[in-house]
Amino acid sequence: MKKDMLGTVVRKIVGIPLIMLGVICDLVEKLAGEAGQEWLAELKKFLRKEQCWDAINNIFRLTVGGNRTTEELVRAGKYDWVDENITNQNFPMGSQTDEDVVIELLEFDHDVSSEEAIEEARKRGLERPTHEDALFFGEQHPEEQHKHPIVFLHEPWQSSHGGGIVLVLYGHSSGRHLNLDWFGFGWIRLCVFAFVRK
Repeated sequence: MKKDMLGTVVRKIVGIPLIMLGVICDLVEKLAGEAGQEWLAELKKFLRKEQCWDAINNIFRLTVGGNRTTEELVRAGKYDWVDENITNQNFPMGSQTDEDVVIELLEFDHDVSSEEAIEEARKRGLERPTHEDALFFGEQHPEEQHKHPIVFLHEPWQSSHGGGIVLVLYGHSSGRHLNLDWFGFGWIRLCVFAFVRK
């Protein structure tokens, strides 16, 4: 079946005008790249004549669910560094049916506490994310964390050192990092905070 599909694609490409070939090559490169799943999801919407690329400014769509473990989602995220405590034991994946989630990133013009960010989200009618949302976001929108650290103020994991810890997506010169940071510490203004639209 796969071979038949490949043959069909090749025959169709041979017959298209040269001006379109560059566009197709660019699309294939994007589908095969790090953000390939995001491009595939948006391409499917485009082919159905639905609005695509909803990630305008601070709004992002996620497809969540499935039966993957935390470790499998972390591998799918293709991070350059991952905190060793981010495991299925500490951050178990709940039983999830496939659904779409809309994430809104909140920015502040000053340093904030976790409580202040949560209160502002509540005023805007937003809900706190889950740790699962953080893992799906990192997989489906990998380039965003290069723009700013993305903090997910989910229910904190209680570490053996005491205190609650949450997932944070960082971008460094060394690549993309999936970190843990203290819920009770303040956050610098460079951070953005991921919340869920109801």
